[in-house]
Amino acid sequence: MGMPVASTPLGITYLDPDGNSWYLSDLTMANGLICSAIAGVEGLATMTQTIPLLDGTAIPNLYIPQPGSITLAVFVGWPDPSDESSYYQLLDNVVRAFLTRRNELPVPGYLQVQRPDGSVRQIAVYTTSGLNTPEVSINGTLYTLTLQTPDPYWSDLVQQTLVFASGASSGILPVLPVTLSGTVLGSNIVNNGGNALAWPVWTITGPGTPTIKNVTTGRQWSLSTSIPAGNVVQVATKPGTQYATNLTTSTNIWNQLTYSSPRDLWPLVGGANQVSVTMAGSTAASSVKMVWTNRWSRA
Repeated sequence: MGMPVASTPLGITYLDPDGNSWYLSDLTMANGLICSAIAGVEGLATMTQTIPLLDGTAIPNLYIPQPGSITLAVFVGWPDPSDESSYYQLLDNVVRAFLTRRNELPVPGYLQVQRPDGSVRQIAVYTTSGLNTPEVSINGTLYTLTLQTPDPYWSDLVQQTLVFASGASSGILPVLPVTLSGTVLGSNIVNNGGNALAWPVWTITGPGTPTIKNVTTGRQWSLSTSIPAGNVVQVATKPGTQYATNLTTSTNIWNQLTYSSPRDLWPLVGGANQVSVTMAGSTAASSVKMVWTNRWSRA
C-alpha cells in the first residue's frame, strides 16, 4: 500500500536576519535557488542521564531535549550563462542571507515550513558550516549548510490569545465564564495544542493585584504591588527572555514578582490546562490578556 499523497506539498522558506524572505520550494527556480535536500526537521535530539546500580541496571533521572542541527542543501542556479554579473550578485546575496551575524552580533535566521493544511511552523537557526565549501558545477553552485537550532522546538506563526475581563464588550471569548465578582476574573480550561511547553506573555490592565495560577500543575505567580488604574503591566514567562515591565511608565517591576522558584513563571503543558486568574481590587476596567504560541517537536 502506497503512502498518502498530500494535497499541497511542503513549502520551505528561509527568512534571513535582514527580514528578506527566500522561498526555497519553487521548482521553476524563479528566484534562482531551490532547496534540493533537507534533514533534521523530523524530530528533536534528546539527552539522557542515568544513575547506575550495582546489579548493572540504571535508573533514568534526566531526559531533556537538546539544541539540534538541520542540514539544508541550497542550489543556486545559473539560468543565463551570458549574464555572469547577476549570477555572482545572487551568490553574494545568498551568502549574506545565511551569514547569521549583523552588527558584530549573532542574529538568527528563521526556517519556515508550510504544511499541507496551510499552517506554518518556524524555528530560529544559525549557520555554522557550509558557506565556505560549496560545490561548483557548470549549472550552478550547491551549498550544503549546517544550521544550529538553539531552541529545539518549532513554533506556530499564529499566536493564541485569551482575554479575562468583565464582559464581551471587553473582548472576552464567549466560552469563558468570567465575572468580576469580588476578585475573580476567571477560571478556564486553556488548551495547548502543541506537543511542547508553551510560555505565555501576560498583559494586565489595572487596577488590581493579580495572581495567575495553573491549577493543573499547581504553579502560580503574583505581583506584590497593586497595578494603578489605567496602567498596563506585561510579564513574559519564557526562560531566557523573562521580564516584568510597567508599559505605561516604562518601569522594570521584576522585583514586584512573587514566586517560589523561577519555575513558577509557569508554562502551559501539552493538552488541557486549568488556568485561574484572580485580581484583588479589580474593577470593570481591569483585564488580563494571555498570549502564547504552540510549539512542536518537529516541522
